[in-house]
Amino acid sequence: MAKDTFDALVEAGLMTEAQATEARKAAEANKPADEKVKKSGVYTSTQISSNIPPASTLADYVNTVFQKYKGRDANSTELATWLPALTKQYKSEKGKSKSTIKYTYKNGELISTEYLTANAEDPKLWIENKVKKDILAGNQNVNTLAIPEGPSGKYFVAIKNFATDNGIRLSDSAATNYANGIVAGTIDENTAFNALRESAAEAFPALADKIKAGINLNTLADPYIQSMSSILEIPDTGIDLFDPKVRNALAYTLPDGKVGTKSIYEFEKELRKDPRWQYTNNARNDAASVATTVLKDFGFMG
Repeated sequence: MAKDTFDALVEAGLMTEAQATEARKAAEANKPADEKVKKSGVYTSTQISSNIPPASTLADYVNTVFQKYKGRDANSTELATWLPALTKQYKSEKGKSKSTIKYTYKNGELISTEYLTANAEDPKLWIENKVKKDILAGNQNVNTLAIPEGPSGKYFVAIKNFATDNGIRLSDSAATNYANGIVAGTIDENTAFNALRESAAEAFPALADKIKAGINLNTLADPYIQSMSSILEIPDTGIDLFDPKVRNALAYTLPDGKVGTKSIYEFEKELRKDPRWQYTNNARNDAASVATTVLKDFGFMG
């Protein structure tokens, strides 16, 4: 036998079997003759009940939202705060227990049942709005690396990496604000990343068009980093966009006063004046080559 709305209420703990039987009889007795024919299409009906969902169901609502926004279930301390607050939403203005039950039918068959608050609000949506406010206020756990919990942590890491890849120093608090705004829906994800790209374009005006077009600064700087790694014989992983020589090459004041980029040739000439150069194999090989040339010039070598 197909389940009716009263079966659903019993399963949800909002009605006993005995109450369901009596309600079913009353509904059948009061049903107009024309309603006995199944309605076509989709339609809804609502019912007010003095029964409210049990604490276990309310806890499930809280945990569902916490999983979505914090990546975990609520702990006992949080549940001790959230459950009374959520239960209060199932009270009428006079303080009596009240829930709104919304039934959706399709062609006469019940397809969904929603157990709403006294004000006919989705309880999970009510929780979501509260959790979002908490996130925006920064009320969340962070680990030892200052990475916030849940989805905010994913955006935090992505934003920090993106800033670094574009030569921008971004504080943990700024990255957290961006991340929390994205998760709470007050900041569009693309807007956040484009704001950082704009900052990079302003810091390196000669490369602004390329940066705005979507090329990260670390890609544009790679030829300089590889030259520096080769000439000074240091791993390229030890050179970043915050190295003074690299930054100077990417935002170089030209003889005419305009800001441009230093040529690779000029950059490499400058590197050979770096104190670190004299301790490299490159320097020793150059010195040996010069010595050999001098000896040949004076006829001491064939």
